[in-house]
Amino acid sequence: MRTHWCGGLLLPAIMLGLTACGTVDFPRRAGAPAEVRHVEPPKRPASSESPAPSIPERTATLRPTIHRQLETESYRSALNLLCKEIKRGLPEAAIAEEYGQTINGILAKAELYRKQGLPDKAGELFRCAHDRFPKTEAVARKVILTPSEILAGIEDCAGQLMERGLASYRAGDLDEAISTWKMIQAFSPRHQASRKALETAEIQRVNLEKASTKK
Repeated sequence: MRTHWCGGLLLPAIMLGLTACGTVDFPRRAGAPAEVRHVEPPKRPASSESPAPSIPERTATLRPTIHRQLETESYRSALNLLCKEIKRGLPEAAIAEEYGQTINGILAKAELYRKQGLPDKAGELFRCAHDRFPKTEAVARKVILTPSEILAGIEDCAGQLMERGLASYRAGDLDEAISTWKMIQAFSPRHQASRKALETAEIQRVNLEKASTKK
């Protein structure tokens, strides 16, 4: 049995069915332009951090402190501050004058200690200057000594202390000899002669202490 729909009832029936089924996606007609949807980009939260200071700003802030330390001959403090800033990305060339003056101040003080018969203090300063010698050629040219000449100063200080320790050792003063040779190890830990002398003297001191307790 066929059911006949009249034209007046067909459209309402179709609309009723579509409403019951929900949204229906009809196929797009070939050649029709695709629908473009505008999507808002996600908004970035406003940054509360201030921009990093430029190199000229950093050097302008650093220089007054370095100059004060140089005036008071606080060379090691100045060098520590310079190396800290270099490690944080400040180019050596930006502080070339201050870097050169600081290393030269340390070397001048080392030479003064050496002339005063204080090779332990001189050796420590020579080592400090050598380990923190500028890596940039333009800055290195401002230093009064080359790395090789600084190493020679270290060796000379170690040699003076080595002889002083041997004099104490020959006099039977093991404690003084050991103390003197340990000074060398403080600024020249690879110094073989002082290391071997220390080992021998310390063994002898232990043996003497054991012998004294048996009496």
